[in-house]
Amino acid sequence: MAAERKAVSSKLKLVISYTDENDTLCEKSVQMRNLVNGAEPANVVTAVNAIGTLYEDPITGIHEIVENEITA
Repeated sequence: MAAERKAVSSKLKLVISYTDENDTLCEKSVQMRNLVNGAEPANVVTAVNAIGTLYEDPITGIHEIVENEITA
């Protein structure tokens, strides 16, 4: 029997960069959960760019985290 991998959940971690009161560059992250598995990368970037307009500080990183189930 062959083993199989199936994506069961997906989330994005958006990294936001900002300068604190001491002029130190810092980062914070925001997570978005329960997203569609297998979304096209271009669509993800388009959505994140739109969300980025709601933040004062720029989104400097996009990380997709996918949880897989492996069965045999």
